[in-house]
Amino acid sequence: MDIKDLVSVEEAAAILGYRKSSITPLCRKGLLEGAFKIGHQWFIPRKVVENYEKAPQGFAAIWKRRHEAEKAEEAAMLETASDRLEEEENVESLEREILHYMRILARKFHRLEKMMAQDKEKP
Repeated sequence: MDIKDLVSVEEAAAILGYRKSSITPLCRKGLLEGAFKIGHQWFIPRKVVENYEKAPQGFAAIWKRRHEAEKAEEAAMLETASDRLEEEENVESLEREILHYMRILARKFHRLEKMMAQDKEKP
């Protein structure tokens, strides 16, 4: 990388339309990839500064975070609903199976009652 490919904090601020005091935290947090410090001076790759996308500020940032959270919540609800649907289908099939076996047991119980009643009637 050539020195011409680097910009100072002041130049980055001018390019982005930020104050100098706003650029330094971006460098510290690693939001300007490739930024490095020599002594007290930060240097940032020019391409990184030119391609930097400004994040929404104030109410726009709050709205964006809320909107993303709502989308994530909606996606989670849809996934949960899908899982529940599958579970309900499984539950319905289990209920049908249980009812089937209950009918079989009821018939056997009824036959057993008849047999016991006939045994009591015999001398």
